[in-house]
Amino acid sequence: MKFKTLSAAIAAACGVIAAPAYALTADQYTNTSEFGTGTGNNTMNIRISGATAQDPGLLATAVRVCSPGTMHRYAISNNFVYFCTGGPSITQRPGTTKVAIYKYSVGGSGAGVAPVNNATPLPFLDLTKVAANCTGANATTTIVDPDGAGPLSSYTNVECAGATSLYTTNALSYIGISDVEPSFFGPAAGNYDSLQSEALASVIFGAPVTRNIYEALQRQQGLATLAQQTTANAGGTISPAAACGATNLAGLVGEACMPSLSQAQLTSMYTQSGQSWGALGIDSGLADDTIYVARRADTSGTQKSYEAVVAKTINGTSGAKSCFEDTDPFVSGTFLLNNAAADAACNAASPADIAFNASGSGQVVRCLEGLNASGHGGIGVLSTEYKQTAAGQLRFTKIGGVAPTHAQVASGAYQYYTDAALNTRLGTSPTASALGYPAFLTLLKNNFANPATVAIINAGDQTFGPSGLMALDALATPLPAADFSGATPRNPWSRLVSGTTLNNCQSGKANF
Repeated sequence: MKFKTLSAAIAAACGVIAAPAYALTADQYTNTSEFGTGTGNNTMNIRISGATAQDPGLLATAVRVCSPGTMHRYAISNNFVYFCTGGPSITQRPGTTKVAIYKYSVGGSGAGVAPVNNATPLPFLDLTKVAANCTGANATTTIVDPDGAGPLSSYTNVECAGATSLYTTNALSYIGISDVEPSFFGPAAGNYDSLQSEALASVIFGAPVTRNIYEALQRQQGLATLAQQTTANAGGTISPAAACGATNLAGLVGEACMPSLSQAQLTSMYTQSGQSWGALGIDSGLADDTIYVARRADTSGTQKSYEAVVAKTINGTSGAKSCFEDTDPFVSGTFLLNNAAADAACNAASPADIAFNASGSGQVVRCLEGLNASGHGGIGVLSTEYKQTAAGQLRFTKIGGVAPTHAQVASGAYQYYTDAALNTRLGTSPTASALGYPAFLTLLKNNFANPATVAIINAGDQTFGPSGLMALDALATPLPAADFSGATPRNPWSRLVSGTTLNNCQSGKANF
């Protein structure tokens, strides 16, 4: 999700107040126990772990939960917490006036499955430690406006620096989010019998390639090249203008100008280490014709989604649910632990490996950018929540001639999406009413089921049209009349079996 930010220094210089005087800062967190009562325990703690793809939706929920102008977001890497005074939209547990919504996104979707089921503590941010260590040079503060003139309030964002261990304390996660249902992440004692798993929203995935490959595909498929497009901007003509309907540089990455990859080409790229573009009928024009693959680690829900619905391979986690048995595995290679590792590995004149296992979507993006900059061609794994730009170094292609847009999903033509799962704890460590979780869960689910909220979460269109998350009609009450146009981010299909059990191996089917 893209945010509009204003740094504290610039705000001060311009005479703008950096944050409301009543915004809650970490030093106002006074809890002496996780779920204690009394004046020393006036914060309701909500702990969530798992997929990063739904973090913008969590932000939209947090802003709605908080009284306007009171929220601080503290973060280090993929670990963050929203801290504020509770607003009227959330029913807090007795004795609390403040809300702390924590999200542990390290490791992706896998962190929203086994740790929740097994009651395994995770290193969540600790607001007491944040107050002590996220100060001075270790704190970069900005004011963030999530949606311009829209309904969401601005908040104060603080990025912390230094060792993560300075800021964290192990605690239990009571809510998990994963891009696919828990069974994709491997066997567990009792088959995750401490989890209740339900659908949350649809996440659209695509085929992201380096820009050099995208433009090579355009040339080969008779679409406007960059040079032709530039000529058109100068007052000339391009051919075939009718094919793209484009008269400016931005149009080059519009839906009409998108080249396409076939299912057979995608499965070959994702399963055959050392494959070349030419062997798949693609004239890359590159000195090195090797296909490089930027994927995610096996704990990633994005990776599981690609194995299940895009690459159509066996699940890379042994013993886990797989939509395709007895198929070739997804290629695997060097692990990229951070941005620096991604830059070093993928920006090299001669890459040390052919496949790269990224720790997050950010590393996939960095790897594809590095490959393009160093004259190599690559393909990656990304949800369409990542916004490509006309000047960027990677592009989404069509698959089988169909673009990854709301309209194509709503029409039933584009099937490369998954229905994400919301996983909550049952059994011996319940998400009990005394802890304030049920009211928050209701609000979270209602936000993801509301197309208007999802539109805010998506924060604008891709260059090729509306894409990203879609609200599931199947979760709305009453069930709305189906809209197959994609005019709003509503998915009239679902991967629910009998309307209740989530199974991403099942193709999308109409709700009734």
